[in-house]
Amino acid sequence: MFVSDVEIAGITIAAVCILGIYVWWMREIPVSIDSKLWKGQIFTGRPDAVIKKGPWHIPIEYKSSNYDEPTESHRLQLLCYCFLLEEAGFKVPYGLLQYRGKKFKIRWNKRTKGYLMQIADEALDVLSKDFPPPPLEEGDGRCYKCAYRFICKQQD
Repeated sequence: MFVSDVEIAGITIAAVCILGIYVWWMREIPVSIDSKLWKGQIFTGRPDAVIKKGPWHIPIEYKSSNYDEPTESHRLQLLCYCFLLEEAGFKVPYGLLQYRGKKFKIRWNKRTKGYLMQIADEALDVLSKDFPPPPLEEGDGRCYKCAYRFICKQQD
């Protein structure tokens, strides 16, 4: 069976139209979301931006620093935004962490949600105690940008 030039042209036109519709549907549209959304049961916060891409809503966090890999605190911050969006009924496949030089896609799934909840449980446990946890060992790199590093060092 042979396919005529007219049939090939029709198939090509249909494919281009379908591709065009898909690209149009999956375009990134900036979204403004009600400010009440950003106060949940556990987390409170607001990403720098949210885009709608097809059926999904994607939080974006812009950072003025420049890292080769996402820091743990930035990653957790973005996961909190994913959680808040999901809690409000939006479909969230991932969040975007944008440094000056690089963009990172941070996946949102059962595993990352479980990890976020584990960290939240640990933080709530620490906050429920009458005394702060002991300071980290001297030279621990996590102290460098911690807002409480001077308070911890005074406990010694």
